[in-house]
Amino acid sequence: MELKRIIGSKSVKLMLLLLSSLFIASVSASVYYTMYMNTTVGVAGNKVQFWPGTDFSTAGGTISNARQKVTFTSMDGQIGSLATISDPVNINDSDISNPHNIELKLDSWTGASQTHLYNITITMYNALNVTQGNSIVLVPTIGSGTQVTTTGIVSIPAGAIWRVQWGIYWNGAATISDTVNIDLLLVVSS
Repeated sequence: MELKRIIGSKSVKLMLLLLSSLFIASVSASVYYTMYMNTTVGVAGNKVQFWPGTDFSTAGGTISNARQKVTFTSMDGQIGSLATISDPVNINDSDISNPHNIELKLDSWTGASQTHLYNITITMYNALNVTQGNSIVLVPTIGSGTQVTTTGIVSIPAGAIWRVQWGIYWNGAATISDTVNIDLLLVVSS
């Protein structure tokens, strides 16, 4: 009888040991530790902005999105001649302490197959009327000439204001129903 009690008690102890092992294993498998991060997210003003140029109203300009988007509704050329819109919009580095790297580049345009367009040229000028970067030159694929789609990265000095000039050259076969849509990006990389 003593042997049965010892065996029975050992079985119970073994069973309890196995159950407690399973319990410990399941608890330890679900133990995680937590890390903590805290920050305050605010809003900083954009250092490079669009501002109206002297031809802004004539070109039908509107500026929106905290001076990060400019739209023109009356940027018109002339039939058979080059029309120059000298100062429809300015690029302003409002950071008076630091220069910034910028790049004006083509995003898309609908003029690649336009038969009545010679070209559209977009050029950035500093306050001394010196060209900054390359001129963007959009040429239909049916025409002759080399298309340039970016000014390249240029540094606008702290506090500088640059103007963006447009040259639009429709040929003599153009009509007032001819249009081209152009989307440019101004990329600020520093």
